[in-house]
Amino acid sequence: MKFKYIGFFIALLCTAVSFGQIKIKGTVKDKANVPIPGVNVIVKGTASSAATDFDGNYTISVPNKNAQLEFSFVGFTTKVQNVGEQTEINVILEESSQALDEIVVVGYAAVKKSDVTSSISSIKGKELQTMTVGNVTESLQGKVAGVQVTGQGGPGAQPRVLIRGISTLNLNTDPLYVVDGIPMGTSINFLSNNEIESMEVLKDASASAIYGSRASNGVILITTKKGKVGKTRFNFDLSSGMQIMNNPYNMADAEGYASIMNTAYNNSGYSDYLPNPSQYRGKTTDWWKAGIRTGTPVTNASLGITGGSEKHTFGVSLNYYNSESIYGIGGWERITMRIANDFKFSDKFSAGITLNPRYETWGQPGNWADFDKIDPITPIYKPADQLNGTENEYSIYARSPSYIWNPVAAVKRYDDYTDQYNLNTNGYLQYEPIKGLVIRTQASVEVGDKVRNSFTPDFVIDAAHEKQEINNVQKWNTTNVDWTWQNTITYSKTFAQKHNASLMVGNTMEEYNGNDLWGYGEGVPNNSDSMRELNAATKNKDSKGNSWSSSLMSYISRFSYNYDGKYYFTGTFRRDGSSKFMTNNKWANFPSASVSWRILNEGFMESAKDFVSDLRLRAGWGKVGNQGLPNAVYQSNIGQGYYVINGQVVDTSYPSSMANKDIKWETVEDMSFGLDFGFWKNKVSGSLEYYKKQTHDMLFLKQFPTYSGFPGYSTMWTNVGSMQSSGIDLLLSYKDKKGDFSYGVDLTFTTVNVEMLTLSADGEKLYGSGNRTLTVKGDVPGYFYGYVADGLFQNQTELNSHTDEHGTKLQPYAQVGDVRFKDLNGDGKIDEKDRTKIGSPWADYNVGLNLNFGYKNFDLVANFYSSIGNEIVNQNISDLYNGASLTNKVSGLEQMAWHGEGTSNYIPRLSKDDNNENYTKFSSLYVEDGSFVRMKNLQLGYSFYNKFGLDKLRISLSGQNLWVWTKYTGVDPEVAGGDPDKGDRVKGSGFGGWNYPVQPTILMGLNVAF
Repeated sequence: MKFKYIGFFIALLCTAVSFGQIKIKGTVKDKANVPIPGVNVIVKGTASSAATDFDGNYTISVPNKNAQLEFSFVGFTTKVQNVGEQTEINVILEESSQALDEIVVVGYAAVKKSDVTSSISSIKGKELQTMTVGNVTESLQGKVAGVQVTGQGGPGAQPRVLIRGISTLNLNTDPLYVVDGIPMGTSINFLSNNEIESMEVLKDASASAIYGSRASNGVILITTKKGKVGKTRFNFDLSSGMQIMNNPYNMADAEGYASIMNTAYNNSGYSDYLPNPSQYRGKTTDWWKAGIRTGTPVTNASLGITGGSEKHTFGVSLNYYNSESIYGIGGWERITMRIANDFKFSDKFSAGITLNPRYETWGQPGNWADFDKIDPITPIYKPADQLNGTENEYSIYARSPSYIWNPVAAVKRYDDYTDQYNLNTNGYLQYEPIKGLVIRTQASVEVGDKVRNSFTPDFVIDAAHEKQEINNVQKWNTTNVDWTWQNTITYSKTFAQKHNASLMVGNTMEEYNGNDLWGYGEGVPNNSDSMRELNAATKNKDSKGNSWSSSLMSYISRFSYNYDGKYYFTGTFRRDGSSKFMTNNKWANFPSASVSWRILNEGFMESAKDFVSDLRLRAGWGKVGNQGLPNAVYQSNIGQGYYVINGQVVDTSYPSSMANKDIKWETVEDMSFGLDFGFWKNKVSGSLEYYKKQTHDMLFLKQFPTYSGFPGYSTMWTNVGSMQSSGIDLLLSYKDKKGDFSYGVDLTFTTVNVEMLTLSADGEKLYGSGNRTLTVKGDVPGYFYGYVADGLFQNQTELNSHTDEHGTKLQPYAQVGDVRFKDLNGDGKIDEKDRTKIGSPWADYNVGLNLNFGYKNFDLVANFYSSIGNEIVNQNISDLYNGASLTNKVSGLEQMAWHGEGTSNYIPRLSKDDNNENYTKFSSLYVEDGSFVRMKNLQLGYSFYNKFGLDKLRISLSGQNLWVWTKYTGVDPEVAGGDPDKGDRVKGSGFGGWNYPVQPTILMGLNVAF
């Protein structure tokens, strides 16, 4: 609130003194004599500023003739003009011949882009704000070469982000996010894209090694918006619209369902399941319409206030995001606030503090798949003659013979919500005793509290199956207090005009503390809202609790040198000590080195500078680590269980995990080679990079073999084998301007090749996802492992000829129309030995295409993203086509499935029994091409300048995820899969099913600046 009054008093003061000021007006144009709207005009040393209108005109008051005006605009060189006796100052701004003076954030520092020697991609916040997303990483999709973003759909879902492929098997694969210099873990769901000034992606180890033990999956640095010198400015951004949830399948109606099921029963020798299907005509239960909203609102709003003087700048932002649930209840809501103050007490001493309170709440009821899977004959509610008047409100629903629980009832019963409160404080002090020597200390504290409340009411829909006879209430409470303290000393000096050197040394300390409590109780007297408390439970009360702590101490250093802007060298060294390891392996070293040759600045390039605007070669090497395993894995843990002995429940304990005191860091060694180029004043620019990284001593959770004497479910963390990822990143950009028309094209292209180099023993096999994936030496990790489905038996001759050398049928239970499985080893039988690689979840290529156009006040942005060469397991095939289950099927399945020679070579005949195991055998029948091209974003905007009393007013219409092309027949081709909590993030990738789809979204936007 105090900043509001600061702005008020500044405005009042400016009004009071304006009578003695000089009014300056003028026009700002480019070299082609085209006006430039939105140019920032500042009276240097004051808070007075203005912006040019669409015609490039401006008006501003200066205190006297000694004043200076500064003109700045993105993509143009900043220009300063002395006022003197002039009352009209017209300015020509020159386009920056190169973007190399742009400041890029690196670990614990910020440098000119021309001085960067590592693989770092930078993207400005304004490029991310064209999309309305809950997690800003979704806006990165297709915009940064080497970064693969897989959307997850659903309110609050976090996309999977891979930087140059995977580097670990059993741990989280997400990068480390560093916000304003403070490591924030592997999730930034808490951050609004409206708060971001820029993002830098550290893609190779020579860039990320400064973050040592937490950088094996890459690092993304985020700089948030801060205050700027000038008059107080207000920015309001609003985008609001609807997410569209279309049913991905055309499911059968009641009559069609009855006919499909009758065919399946008849083909297996049974009588009709539902005689006379025509009796159900016009009696279909539309579950989808009853439970799923076609359109769900999404809102993203932000209010920002910035301003200040040379001595003090401030920035305040309030952000709101809300994505409602498709069920009408639940969803995800987030409120964040960022208050930043920066003080410059003198030329030598400065300080700053940022407060970031936030609140989130979420809950996602039901399983949307059940609205398609439940049969269309069962009504939503029980018929009146089945009610006796004693049922509670949750017991009036009908039971389906398909054994899918009534989804409308499930949503009605839902009461499971989480609230999270966090406060992050980040402050720094900086002292520059002599020119070039900077001493900086920075500290951050975050306090968090997460509360989850769940209530399951009692109900009886079916006495045998669908019921909860005793209600229960549960509560989880997790609190955390985390702190980070960083201290650095940096000295930069230029010697003999050509030797530029910088040395930074420092140390960091981090500590993470938390505890959780869980309470449980049954027998709450009734299901009313006011009674849903632990204290109201009357029986079977239980509680558990735990606390944890981990810490990290590090010593860091960086040395940078360049000679005459031609030859560059950067070396970093970090030494980390982690509480997660024992004394012998507690400390690890992470060095890196990178070099760059800026060929453009060589004498022999002088004659080419009219054509070549940038040409540089880079090479880097480094080591980073991974310590992302649970705390204290060097300790053995005891699990709790129970047995029933003589009708009595007996509590038991067992060794659930075994200690490994020799556990050590997982290490990734990385090298890369790059070429940066620009032509015709960077109208054409880009980079080409080759990278290769090897992971050693992978952290892996292994099960004990039964012969060890420990239970088969006992586990131990250990270091297992090595793997390698390699590929190329390519970025090509073209931008130009012709009069009032401007346009730009960016193309990103990435290849990733992943290979397991070694495992703990020759010939070892690591299975995942229910033994449906396999990892072995010499191949990609987690490939799909199953039987080869070689089409369908089309006639009796084909069936009879599928035999061994003695004429014995390989598939004795098969009939014409069933799947033919390949006998790969030729031993005359179909068994486990015939399983083989049937697909890979890893894409060969990722491509992004980003287009932007501008004409006068109009602007248009279009973003496309493509993943090529991966396969997906479509687990829905069994639900949609298999006549052995009573769930609903796709409409027209009788004609789609095999029903005579030549009618299908893909979908097997309908069968109630499935004796041939068409669907129970995991085979290539389930594996589909997962390649896709998606239109990620299409936005059209129109801007008004200096109209309606505003500096700028922009309105826009956007469409997100409007269109996707793919051969994949599942719900959505953006599939990550795997469960990081179970150590199956990599070995379980690529399994698609009833995953929450990435939804098309239509939005209206409003941006106001004054």
